[in-house]
Amino acid sequence: MASKTIPVNFDALNPLFIRIGVGNLIVALVVFIVSIIAASTFFAISVIMGTVIGIINLSVLARTIKSGFLFKPDKAQSFVMKRYYLRLIATLFIIGVLVSKNLAAPIGLIIGLSVIMINTLTTTIYFAKRESV
Repeated sequence: MASKTIPVNFDALNPLFIRIGVGNLIVALVVFIVSIIAASTFFAISVIMGTVIGIINLSVLARTIKSGFLFKPDKAQSFVMKRYYLRLIATLFIIGVLVSKNLAAPIGLIIGLSVIMINTLTTTIYFAKRESV
């Protein structure tokens, strides 16, 4: 059985990526302002660090998945999974260093990471539903 690569038009996905990015920046700004008002500057900086880690994490994931489409399906799965675990280990290492050296508040990092992940997921679902109607 010959396997073929799946042609994907990434230019059609670009507006969605831009909307998600703008949404993430707006939500990150709101969370940063709320954390400045409600907590300390150290906590707010930790939220920003978590946000930056989350955004970098998602951009690397997007590039990995985009690169995965260049392979045949059986090779693509192993490529994406290897990169996924490397990204996870790198993220855990960076967070571990930031927390162990007391450079960031753990709860602030978690809030920053969570806000980006939840916002990306909800924005994607919203625009996917809107495009399908």
